[in-house]
Amino acid sequence: MEYLPAILSAIGTIIAAYFAYNQYTKNKLTDLKVEQMQRDNEVKRKRRSDNSALVHGELWEVLLSLKADRVYIVQPHPLGNESMVSVYFESKRKGVESMKPRVQNLKMCDVAKFCSELAKNLFIFITDIDAQVSDRYAKSLLSSCGTSQVIIKRLADNSHDWVGSIFCEFTHGTAINEKEARAILHEAALNIQYILPEFVD
Repeated sequence: MEYLPAILSAIGTIIAAYFAYNQYTKNKLTDLKVEQMQRDNEVKRKRRSDNSALVHGELWEVLLSLKADRVYIVQPHPLGNESMVSVYFESKRKGVESMKPRVQNLKMCDVAKFCSELAKNLFIFITDIDAQVSDRYAKSLLSSCGTSQVIIKRLADNSHDWVGSIFCEFTHGTAINEKEARAILHEAALNIQYILPEFVD
């Protein structure tokens, strides 16, 4: 009986050591998971940055090739539960108004008919905003920014879901070669659609 306190103390020490070791192991695993997440996030940030640069480069090429005034991408978001459209990527000529601040978190329900057209059609060629754009909000938005003609190319992901549309806009009545425009925008879409970063507000 006289050794009982010593035995209990020894058992207590063993149990405490066991729990301390378990906690240490859990802390180490947590540290490793955090480090891995940080490394993964850094890789994602770099990939997003690289992809963003490529997308901007493609838009600039379209702008120059077609002698357009403004080229941008309208993206639905959040992906998987799309309810809004926004513009993040845009290239424009000096002195031309930016579309980016006008199309930020624009509710799809406000431009429902136009968004439906964007999601359905691979290619849209509009030479008369008043006559060809039936959605009032979209018509007002394009007209107020000086758009006289616009060529739109749908972007899709690997599942053929709509992930955005390239808008190539002209503020002057220049005659546009539709066949050439289709070819240039098709090539740009192929180069952009699989690397297009998700729009993050």
